[in-house]
Amino acid sequence: MLKNGGFSVYYIYQGMNSITYSFLKLLPKNAVSRVFGVFSRAKIPLISKFFMNWFAKHYKINLEESEIPEKGFENIHELFTRKLKKDARIIEDNAEVICPVDGVLTAFGFLWGENPEYMQAKGKFYNLESLLRNKELAKRFSGGIWATIYLSPHNYHRIHSPVSGNVIAAYYCPGTLWPVNAGSVKRIEGLFSINERLITQINTYGGGEILLVKIGATNVGRIAVDYKKDWFTNSMPPLASRKALFTKWEPEQTYAYTKGQEIARFEMGSTVILVCNRAVLQRTKHRFIELEGKNVLMGQSLMV
Repeated sequence: MLKNGGFSVYYIYQGMNSITYSFLKLLPKNAVSRVFGVFSRAKIPLISKFFMNWFAKHYKINLEESEIPEKGFENIHELFTRKLKKDARIIEDNAEVICPVDGVLTAFGFLWGENPEYMQAKGKFYNLESLLRNKELAKRFSGGIWATIYLSPHNYHRIHSPVSGNVIAAYYCPGTLWPVNAGSVKRIEGLFSINERLITQINTYGGGEILLVKIGATNVGRIAVDYKKDWFTNSMPPLASRKALFTKWEPEQTYAYTKGQEIARFEMGSTVILVCNRAVLQRTKHRFIELEGKNVLMGQSLMV
């Protein structure tokens, strides 16, 4: 674990020097990630077992808390997207907003003004509109609060609803797939705004609104969501035109989620940005100050 700009962040690469940056810039990251995705889903007993054992041991994955199929995991994909045993996480009932994933809460901040900004890394600020690619949607969250949670390879990779409420829209923003480790976050300008991402918009039952911004990364071949099972990011064919800035989807039926219910998954580690509007912030007390730079678990209280 390395200290970086006041954050305690796990990351895959040991920083990003000029050679690494140049190599990754030239690398066809989306195509490589799709190939990795195909490989991870292949069921090749000896090869799959070798890589699964290496990955689990190298990253010290806690399989004791995982729900393991009777025949074991059949490929790397199943290991990456493993479920937790029942009651492996505590959903804190007194919290209005819980942590949607396991990871490290690397940063948080407030969304001031008509053109609110979020922080990618220390000293690097970008407007929320660039992240969402939607000016009107960004304005809706002015006066609210955001928090970034980074998932390391060893983390549990399923994503759960941070609130109880209804999914009212989703947005697909095509992009590239840079790594999202600490070295990349420091070096790549506007990284979270250029990487592929899928955004879930939820109305809370208490009268508020949140965004769950799921950001893809190198080798995160796909992001999948529970409420629209035919949507997979970085897939072939793509779920929507890659020429469009974003594609909006609105449900024709009610998709209700309770706090802590599974809503999406990464197919390896990546980053989630949680955005809460002013209504949620005004009626709650956030815990981001005490949690910044620390490991967090799905179900843990973020706002009470």
